[in-house]
Amino acid sequence: MKRLCSLSLALIFLVTVPATAVRAEEQQTDAQSQQLLQKHRAYVGWQFGDGTFRTMRVTSTVTDKKGDKLEDVAFSSAGLAFHETDTMLKQSSVTLHSGFTGSVFWQSFENGFTMPIYGEAAKMMASYTMLMQEGTSGLPGTFQGNKNVDGKTYPVVRVTMVFGDPIDLYIDPATGAYVKAVIDPDGPSETAYHIVTYGDVVSGKKMIGSYRIDDSDELNTNVKFEPNADVTAEELHPPKATASWTFASDQPVPITLTHDRVLVDATVNGVKGTFILDTGADSIYLNDNFADRAKVQVLKGTADVASVYGTTKDRLRKADTINFGGATLQNVLVYSENFESGDSSGLDAKGYAGLIGTDFFAGAIVKLNVYDSTMSILDPSTDLSAMKGLPIFVDLSDGKLTVPMTLDSSTKVNAILDTGNPDDILFSDKLANRRSFNPTMLTLGPIQYMIGTWEPCCVGGNYALLGFDFLKHFDFVFDYPHGRMFLTPNKN
Repeated sequence: MKRLCSLSLALIFLVTVPATAVRAEEQQTDAQSQQLLQKHRAYVGWQFGDGTFRTMRVTSTVTDKKGDKLEDVAFSSAGLAFHETDTMLKQSSVTLHSGFTGSVFWQSFENGFTMPIYGEAAKMMASYTMLMQEGTSGLPGTFQGNKNVDGKTYPVVRVTMVFGDPIDLYIDPATGAYVKAVIDPDGPSETAYHIVTYGDVVSGKKMIGSYRIDDSDELNTNVKFEPNADVTAEELHPPKATASWTFASDQPVPITLTHDRVLVDATVNGVKGTFILDTGADSIYLNDNFADRAKVQVLKGTADVASVYGTTKDRLRKADTINFGGATLQNVLVYSENFESGDSSGLDAKGYAGLIGTDFFAGAIVKLNVYDSTMSILDPSTDLSAMKGLPIFVDLSDGKLTVPMTLDSSTKVNAILDTGNPDDILFSDKLANRRSFNPTMLTLGPIQYMIGTWEPCCVGGNYALLGFDFLKHFDFVFDYPHGRMFLTPNKN
């Protein structure tokens, strides 16, 4: 499941970023592309890395098609480091954070637990920063021909960068302004930015002022620029978590494995319930009836929550305590919905209390021994240097556990490992619609997984979703605070 919110990543003011460094000797810019990029550079009056801006604060808003504000966004940067806060105005108490330390991108969700960003999301974020930071005019580019935008034809230049996604820039030849930019064209992270206006940062120096993303009606607007501001070190720090863990014991506690589920018992505000453990859920979701019984406080606001079953309107709540054996999560924001209305969200019509997702994993290390049906919850400072098993850096950018896999030895896919999915293998419509698509095997390092029945679904790009049928063959250590997991084959 995933909350629907607009993409509002940071404008990063960097001096140099190793992850986005360009090997100029390996790439060439053709003359036509260079002329168009120079035209854009003249239009905005500056270029990334030229020393014009050392620090920056930007205040932004996201509004719907009626003009009502949905989000307030505050961004601060100094050199390599930045910190953005995104306050969801229709959900009281919910603020999302993202940032860059100078070497690692990071994020935190509503409870403030900080996690690193790796994989496709990091590549996407690096390219986004170059677009918004006016670094694209210094990248190597190739002319892609003329393409249509809203009935007008514009020349398109594709710029590339090492460790980042390519960007197609639709350039107004009369002014040099970008009218559209597509990050990762035809790739798993393809995202189109429709640039509505440019704004003056200072006299003669422009930046993108407002834009829309893909087909959304929401307008992202930078309403105030404060260049070369006195940005403090405190502004750039990740947030302090608002929820907290108490680890009374790291001893294993029993869990229940059915034919297609991992079930855990927990008490919420002292009321016991059985939950589905769901690495495909981006938060903790309670059944409304259970949440009411446990007297979980209802907060102002709702959230649109999307899953493969559709979109629901969920309530925001705050639980005083959620206890799992010897560990307790306190002061935690959760969501709730009526899971009994059509059983569309996967609770199997068995009266489960809800789904345990990302905010359970984000602030702790979780050991899941599938074969022995036990789970341990450990302090995130626990030393895992002697841990056995296959270590894998994971992409947690949207709250789902995602790893890079290879399909039939040729096609790179982003595989969502979803313990909440009973057994189906789902491939994105984009993959499934390829001519003669007949998948037979997925590989992850030395692991080979033979594909049985599968279905097309609504996941985007080059994505696949693997459920319990794959995951039951392994024991796991989920280390979300460090963006990794350890995978060990078990006797299954």
